[in-house]
Amino acid sequence: MQSGVNLLLGSMANFDQGVSPIIAVAMLSLAVGVLVGYLISGPWRGRLALVRPAPNAQEARRSSLYEKRQKILRRLQDDLDLLLENQVEVCNLMSTLVVRVQPGRSVAEMRRLMSTQHMRHLIVVDETERAVGVISDRDLLAVKDGIAADVMHSPVMAISPQSMLLPTVSHMIENNISCLPVVEEDCVVGIVTTTDLLLTLQSILRILQMERVSRSGETPQEDMVDCMI
Repeated sequence: MQSGVNLLLGSMANFDQGVSPIIAVAMLSLAVGVLVGYLISGPWRGRLALVRPAPNAQEARRSSLYEKRQKILRRLQDDLDLLLENQVEVCNLMSTLVVRVQPGRSVAEMRRLMSTQHMRHLIVVDETERAVGVISDRDLLAVKDGIAADVMHSPVMAISPQSMLLPTVSHMIENNISCLPVVEEDCVVGIVTTTDLLLTLQSILRILQMERVSRSGETPQEDMVDCMI
């Protein structure tokens, strides 16, 4: 396995989440195209102010999603050329908090892990930290008991941190999958999911929204200021 290139190691679980990855990534691609045309038509007016979460948004998973969205938003604001030149790399939006399990981990333990860590995917790794399988929350719902090796989808598809976003999006559409492990030098360093793509889409739409307000001189509406996950 070589770093810096897409690693195609087989097939993975079909997407079975509440939001179709085809819809998610299609919206993301459309938003990138709109942003390119919009920004080229006039000067960029500086960084956007980041909002703070509403007081009632302290639940753990929502807070985690908010922080992740802000990280992506800051990265895109820092270098808009990443979008304009279609050079957004997977490392700019991937989640680095990856829950890894051994093939012998029980279904009950994995359910508890997903619940406490607010995760929908687990990466099964061997003793060398090499990805050997992927398990989704839907996979665990389909069984009563067993171990990771029994329910994991293996072998897996993987990408490198330097993989470009749009080819990654196309790859997820073509293979109808909801996540891709990110691997560097045979070790799992992150994961890209449809949630990450939706957070990226939300960041792009927010940049468009705030740029429109900046150009028009309008005062941001309350629903814009309080925009959350």
